[in-house]
Amino acid sequence: GTDRFVRLGTPEWDQRQVAEPSSESVVRGPREGFVESISTNLALLRRRLRTARLHIEDLHLGTVTRTRVAIAYVAGVARPELVAEVRRRIGRIRIDGILESGYIEEFIQDTPWTIFPLLKHSERPDVVAADLLEGRVAIFTDGTPFVLLAPTVFPDLIHAPEDYYGRSPASSAIRLLRWLYVALALLGPSLYIALTTFHQEMLPTSLLLAFLNARESIPFPALIEALLMETAFEALREAGVRLPRQVGQAVSIVGALVIGEAAVRAGIVSNPMVIVVSLTGIASFLIPRFNAAMAIRILRFPMMLLAGTFGALGIFLGFMAILIHLARLRSFGVPYLAPLAPVIPGDLKDAVFRLPWWQMARRPRSIPAQDQQRQAAARPPHPPGE
Repeated sequence: GTDRFVRLGTPEWDQRQVAEPSSESVVRGPREGFVESISTNLALLRRRLRTARLHIEDLHLGTVTRTRVAIAYVAGVARPELVAEVRRRIGRIRIDGILESGYIEEFIQDTPWTIFPLLKHSERPDVVAADLLEGRVAIFTDGTPFVLLAPTVFPDLIHAPEDYYGRSPASSAIRLLRWLYVALALLGPSLYIALTTFHQEMLPTSLLLAFLNARESIPFPALIEALLMETAFEALREAGVRLPRQVGQAVSIVGALVIGEAAVRAGIVSNPMVIVVSLTGIASFLIPRFNAAMAIRILRFPMMLLAGTFGALGIFLGFMAILIHLARLRSFGVPYLAPLAPVIPGDLKDAVFRLPWWQMARRPRSIPAQDQQRQAAARPPHPPGE
């Protein structure tokens, strides 16, 4: 006989099957996405990080829900101070229920009153595994497919996972285009308002005459015209998100075409304004992270007000205020604009551009890691015999 026994939990809940992530489209790479079961999600992570150095710490949050939360990191890569800080911030949460990882995000972020996301979230196992290999910490929450990653810097929100799976020249070109469209998404309508209202002398004569002819019968100033179109466009976009997917896509596309055409025919807005708002909307779609795109979309409105009031000076002051705010933000003590501000030369190879993998032998210094060496010394590929 024996006085010992083993207790095993055999019941299982019905759950959604592993499928392609819905919020992060996959062009190249694994098409598996996390689900609502934390056990399945941790198994997907272990499938990619098959090492005993992958540590997972379990805890429960919520006095009523008792939601299972897991902290995952790679020992020897993630700094113990970072892991301890994540553990400390999560441990001080006192609430009756945790239903989604967004609850935890608001409790542990460094600056609560900011519109920019200070933690990245993802439902792709390959993204989480890649971030853990850079020294970050992942926070899994039972009941949601979205995993929090800390710390996060602003350039991470502009990068897409496919940037690391394709050839570096093509990825660098797409990244540069993405940064340019971030600026267009923020400043596009503001520049149009300032140029047509205060700085008409900066436009070529033929272009200025075309703008004036288009706005000849418009009863509103450029600022009101832009606010009307942007508000309508954002309403259509929100309606497209809330409605079922098939219906939502039709509403957002057809609605934008119908409303834009009707507004021009009615003489409420001009054709150039419709073009500017459309380009701005397309530019915001190029931002990979939804919460980062939302921050840019919201900031577009105060920038338009500043441009309509002070012209180019208002745009400059608003843009500088945004930069100062970003420079003051921290994500678990890491400067939010790193490696751009402060400038970390070694990390610039994976910021605006992306160099080939064989030139990125060290992990990014902007994310403090215990072991900075990622691979052996850089060795460029060469044909056999050379």
